[in-house]
Amino acid sequence: MNRKFLIRASIASLIFVVSLAATLWFIYRPWALTWGSTNEEIARPMPGDAVLAQPTFNATRAVTIAATPEEIWPWIVQIGYRRAGFYSYDLLDNDGIPSSERILPEYQTLKVDDLIPLSKTADVRVTELDPPRFMVLVFEVEGTWSDATWVWGLYPEDASHTRLVTRLRADARGVRSRVFLDLGEIIMMRKCMLGIKRRAERNQTTDAM
Repeated sequence: MNRKFLIRASIASLIFVVSLAATLWFIYRPWALTWGSTNEEIARPMPGDAVLAQPTFNATRAVTIAATPEEIWPWIVQIGYRRAGFYSYDLLDNDGIPSSERILPEYQTLKVDDLIPLSKTADVRVTELDPPRFMVLVFEVEGTWSDATWVWGLYPEDASHTRLVTRLRADARGVRSRVFLDLGEIIMMRKCMLGIKRRAERNQTTDAM
């Protein structure tokens, strides 16, 4: 009786693990890699694509914001650890310091070759900048600047709406890196993009009053 129970339990566990893995790989992961984006946006080349020829992780996300690129841009260039924050989960990525709810003039003079802190120990370098159209950030890992790229692009839809598109391409090393990128990174990135959307649209409402 015990043996039959153990066999059934083992089979049930195996089915559960296989089903969970299939759900994550075929449903959750494609959603996470392309959240909010269209097929055209996924296929469209973006600045910085050439830095990594064959990334192991390639995610393009997008959201529509009821504001112009010029109105959204200031929120993007001030991101960073202990700068304006990342408009995400501040306890996890900004030492619990709330992300800024206003545009900070001291962080609006970003230029090529500047470093933006991601944490106490990690930075990204600005390698391309074309305000208010796009910004290319390249991560430093093991003394090189080609481990990952994080691109921000603003594409006007009409006079008052803009598509904010981000693309993260990475050569992930190690199981932990792959698991974080495939399963957890979208949670932070989605929150960040929606945080920018909320702030930019709120400013529009405030200005109109």
